[in-house]
Amino acid sequence: MLTTLSWAANSLLATGSAGRHPTAAGHTTAARHAPARHGRHKAPAAASPSASPSHSPARHRASRRSPGNSGSTPACTPDGVTLTVSSPQYWYQPGKTPEFTVRAVSTESQPCHFDMSPRSVSVVIDSSGGRPIWSSADCASGSGSDPVVLASGTHATLRVSWNRRTGCGGSGNLVLPGEYRVSAAAGADHGKSVNIVLGAKGVSGP
Repeated sequence: MLTTLSWAANSLLATGSAGRHPTAAGHTTAARHAPARHGRHKAPAAASPSASPSHSPARHRASRRSPGNSGSTPACTPDGVTLTVSSPQYWYQPGKTPEFTVRAVSTESQPCHFDMSPRSVSVVIDSSGGRPIWSSADCASGSGSDPVVLASGTHATLRVSWNRRTGCGGSGNLVLPGEYRVSAAAGADHGKSVNIVLGAKGVSGP
């Protein structure tokens, strides 16, 4: 009799333990699937940023048009803009292309528009004795203007490179090593000049 009761109690305990294991397994399965459901909820949020860049080109185009919107802005007077030219280095070894940056700054009290096209603003190279060597305006392509609005505290820039020749492209003669004067010009108005030196082959720079 005692043996029978002991066997029955053990059977009940084994049955209760077996009933609890599927429940634990069910929680483990749910935990594995939770990231998948979480990822599905995040999908719409991830898609929303892709819609915003579609508007940025329109804003970018509008900002590019505004400097040229000079219909109601008067033109800068000939002596109302100061031009300066600079070069990243003073000495250029053979084979190195001289680079220049022209900066236009308005000295007028009110905003005015100024043509910064390569035909209107140029870099002029002269020999150390003042003889004209090269002008970037002679090499400018197209006939369009590039009006920019200059206000107090703002400036416009134009970058120009020189192939060391007296002409454009591959035409003209290569200039000799030596010192040259560089200035920025807008029509007959020239800014203050700076000097550069084209080094000779085998000669080290300063």
